[in-house]
Amino acid sequence: MIWNELSETLVGLAGSVAPPPGTGLVVTEAEFRMPLEIRTTIREGRLLILAQPPHSRWKSGFLPATHMSQVRISAEAGHGE
Repeated sequence: MIWNELSETLVGLAGSVAPPPGTGLVVTEAEFRMPLEIRTTIREGRLLILAQPPHSRWKSGFLPATHMSQVRISAEAGHGE
């Protein structure tokens, strides 16, 4: 199985939030609470965190443990705005 980097998983999750086309709405904040299977590995001498949604919603003794994750994303004014 191919695991995604935590950053790729979070970018995909944030990218999935969009208002219906033609409504004129803009998303400025989102909060996610979801279980993730998390692993760590060493790549090119650096620690890398891998994460993905669980295999199943059912808990069993042989599937990887899941961790409840909470992520909050919001728009913030940058320099020059």
